[in-house]
Amino acid sequence: MATNPIHSDLTPLPADLGRRWRETFPEIGTGPVPIESMVSRQWFEWERDGIFKRCWLNVGTVDEIPNPGDYIVREIHAAGASILIVRDRDGEVRAFHNVCRHRGNKLVWDFKGHRRGCAWPCRFHGFVYDGKGELVFVPEEGNFKEPLCHKLNLPPVALGICAGFIFINLQKEPDESLETYLGPIASHLGDYPFHNLPQRYHYQSFQRSNWKLALDAQSEVYHVPYLHGQTWPNLFNRPDRPHVESFDMQLYDRHRYGNWPGNPHYQPRDVEIFALGKYSSITRLGQVSQPTGPGINSSNAPDWGFDIVHLFPNTNVLILGGVWHTHQFWPLSENRMLWEIKIHMPEPHNAGERFSEEYGRILLRDALREDGTTHEHTQEALESGAIDSIVLQDEEMFVRHNYWAVEQEIRHWRDGVREHIK
Repeated sequence: MATNPIHSDLTPLPADLGRRWRETFPEIGTGPVPIESMVSRQWFEWERDGIFKRCWLNVGTVDEIPNPGDYIVREIHAAGASILIVRDRDGEVRAFHNVCRHRGNKLVWDFKGHRRGCAWPCRFHGFVYDGKGELVFVPEEGNFKEPLCHKLNLPPVALGICAGFIFINLQKEPDESLETYLGPIASHLGDYPFHNLPQRYHYQSFQRSNWKLALDAQSEVYHVPYLHGQTWPNLFNRPDRPHVESFDMQLYDRHRYGNWPGNPHYQPRDVEIFALGKYSSITRLGQVSQPTGPGINSSNAPDWGFDIVHLFPNTNVLILGGVWHTHQFWPLSENRMLWEIKIHMPEPHNAGERFSEEYGRILLRDALREDGTTHEHTQEALESGAIDSIVLQDEEMFVRHNYWAVEQEIRHWRDGVREHIK
């Protein structure tokens, strides 16, 4: 562990800038953030052992495996693990290490699918496992020293579900339950009918970037008028509010929640009048995707734009009017990562709604490509050694909290000490 704290208070921000969040959360710090954790191999190893091998990780949603025999495979590279998540014939969702007990081959080679009869055969030698992870068939079993069926079963992985979100923990005996781990952030998952908007699209991008740099870019709105000036002109910034300021920020030690305004004065471009107007599936959103409690749109603002629910360590749930998506940032090394985006929208009912959906999907894709460019450019610039820290303004509190929370988790793993936000 580095001897100097990540968040130094040596250089406070100018007094004339907005400062409400740094006054609300003074323990998060106000000074420059050293870049060491963004470029260091040692930090990557600490994150691997202290976070990704220990924390509860969101690996998907139950709507990805709705039927018995459905499965998904998640490659958790930072933990060196391949995980098979299945829905058994009894409807239960279970997780296992994706490793055949015969010769150690990966049992399932694709990332998603369906097995009729809830039977998963190994392609190498034909060993077959059921939805409970039990070995149920061994070719030429008599040639083994002793019977193997129902003995040499798949290694189980701890699994929990909250509001349809699937979590796993790679510890054999997790230090804490999923309920304890999530704490108050769970209320922000329970107050929105996520199940009404099925997953429609899945993007992924391998990038030369530290995973936290990519998470940073999806944790603030400061950049939107500049980076996305052509893609989303005036979507959030507006004449009566020249600076986009959040309505609410809540920091829960590891997790966090934020609430931002939209621009009710936004004037859509010609194609948007068609795509996002009368024929948009978004016109049905009042029926399918309104918040059901105070956990979403906590400010209850009429010009609400969107919420971010951050599930430590690497998942952002972004909730907008009629659309929600997850951004996940999976580290591969200190400067490589996999960025996954899953977009949830209403099912289109006609050609106009289908066009609207496609327009929204492509518009989001183009904006995400702009974000992705900054990830790699930032990584390259930081590795040049030209600077040794970054500076943050008040509305970038989520970015600051990101580095604070990572350090606290590592300190807790190494020293048994975690600071808490009051």
